[in-house]
Amino acid sequence: MKLRECLDSWGSPGFAGAFKAEVKASGVDDLPLQRQLRHGSVALDGVLDVVVLSCREDGRRIRVKAGLFYNGIIAGSCCIDDPTPVEPREEYCELLFLIDRESGETVVEPAQ
Repeated sequence: MKLRECLDSWGSPGFAGAFKAEVKASGVDDLPLQRQLRHGSVALDGVLDVVVLSCREDGRRIRVKAGLFYNGIIAGSCCIDDPTPVEPREEYCELLFLIDRESGETVVEPAQ
């Protein structure tokens, strides 16, 4: 995953907004949302909201801790009489984004 746009705005008041926009545009393939599920069994594509909890420089990287709100569902057997509800359930997780300051290459891992 690369976060180039927010990297270009690092150190400016627009960083948080650029970071949020790029993360919200990412999909479940780029973010470890499936592993962070608490209420569902399948993470749905699309992040609903991003909250920047902290950010700082760490040598060659920018470290951003962020809270993500997204949806998941409980996937049932898909039989016609399956009573499992398929309504989206709101999920929340905190992730740590390690952004390389030169390339924008980003490692995403669960926040501690």
